[in-house]
Amino acid sequence: MLIEHFPGDAMPLLGGYQEDRLSEEERELLDIANGAVAFIYFTGQLYRFDEFRTSRPSGHPPASSFVQVTELLELIRRKASSAEEKELLLAVMDALSFIDASGQKKGLEDYLRYWETDTLPPVIAAFKTDSEAETWLDQQPVPPYGARVLIGSQYHSVKRSRERREPGFLPIPTIEEFIGRHLEEGLPPAVAAFNTKEDAESWLANTPLATRHAFITIGGKHHLAVCQENVNHRALYPLTLAEQ
Repeated sequence: MLIEHFPGDAMPLLGGYQEDRLSEEERELLDIANGAVAFIYFTGQLYRFDEFRTSRPSGHPPASSFVQVTELLELIRRKASSAEEKELLLAVMDALSFIDASGQKKGLEDYLRYWETDTLPPVIAAFKTDSEAETWLDQQPVPPYGARVLIGSQYHSVKRSRERREPGFLPIPTIEEFIGRHLEEGLPPAVAAFNTKEDAESWLANTPLATRHAFITIGGKHHLAVCQENVNHRALYPLTLAEQ
């Protein structure tokens, strides 16, 4: 299996199983499995995961932190009809073992909380300029392929792989789509109102946002306030971004 194809193949497969006649508890267990696949990809750990899989001896014990999830996946795997499905399900179980062995259970739990709430996705790094981001990427011993980062105040996906050096980053309209969706659904009440952008920036600099975002008004106009505490990034976005 090409490791770059793992998330794109495994996540739809797990989503299909969730549509079967499963109990609520089983669906929640598959949510953890699906989240583990996404977590590895969007934090840029595909190559580390691949090395983990190839370096372990056969007959390795299951992830001790995810016993119920692994048992359900193994049950589904035994009933799977194709060799491809069986291989993908084994890879998902290995993903849980990788997260467990590398001490990232809490990181996965934080990521799953993002999935469960209507907020912006986490990033692994933030940079002021393209040059700063490229310098950081050049220094990585293993390309964090697929990881989300911020350059300026825009989301990007790392697209450098071991096989291809360019492009390094691909801009993705995460903020614009997030704002657009909320405009369509109806904005929640503003959590704060300010007369000037400077007042809003001062508030944001000293107010951690539990769900990474909040809607505020500046001079009567709505803005999206964003706080990514793990990379010390805070920014204000006018809602007109969704119209561009």
